[in-house]
Amino acid sequence: MDFIEKSSKYVKVILFDRHDITGYNAITGFPGFGYTGYLTTRYIVQELRMKRMGVIITQELPDYTSLEDYGIVFPHEIFIDQDNGLIVVINHSLPVKRYRDHYVKVLLKWLKDNNIGELVLIGGLNAKLREGAERYRWIKGSTSKRILNAPQMKKGLYVVGPLAHTILYSELLNIPYIVVLPYAEPLRPDPRAAAIAVEVINELYGLSIDTSKLYEEARRIEQELAEILRQQEEAMKKSRKGEYIYM
Repeated sequence: MDFIEKSSKYVKVILFDRHDITGYNAITGFPGFGYTGYLTTRYIVQELRMKRMGVIITQELPDYTSLEDYGIVFPHEIFIDQDNGLIVVINHSLPVKRYRDHYVKVLLKWLKDNNIGELVLIGGLNAKLREGAERYRWIKGSTSKRILNAPQMKKGLYVVGPLAHTILYSELLNIPYIVVLPYAEPLRPDPRAAAIAVEVINELYGLSIDTSKLYEEARRIEQELAEILRQQEEAMKKSRKGEYIYM
């Protein structure tokens, strides 16, 4: 039986199973820079073999879907790991813009009403902003007691999109939260950034999620990009010599 757990005019949290998640920690993110938030949450769910406990429905559903081992994929899904006390929300796509504010409010009020312990938000920080050897930066919510071994995000930089909505409403609702922002390539999926985020999650919650598959995928993408650049450079050299290539 399905239960409508939390709703507004435009957004509903629908649960397939009821669980007491008091004290659980929640993790979510969005397909932003490097798709870091999406890749991270999806990987954690897969590696921990988490169970889907519900979905979040907006007024307008997209005209596409796909199939996973657990069934038909919804745009926004809630997964539970009872062994580790975790809730992970996967956003396979961005919430519809006109309902984005409603989406974030309904999700966070549901988490707040269920007395979660902490919320971890995952995003990507443009790799061009890296200043040294740091792998990520982070933001500390006003009610969080966390101290991470990394520099915090610098003043003057902006967080945009639904991640910004989530930060603002977490502050208003007094939800303890942190934002983990690995440096990421902004224009392509960046599994290396996701691997860094997973390693931070491992440290926070004493997990041992293996990140080798993410690093392997990162190397594959980097090799493909290097080959594309090599071919482009070779084509430019031939072009300068008058050996034109037509495609």
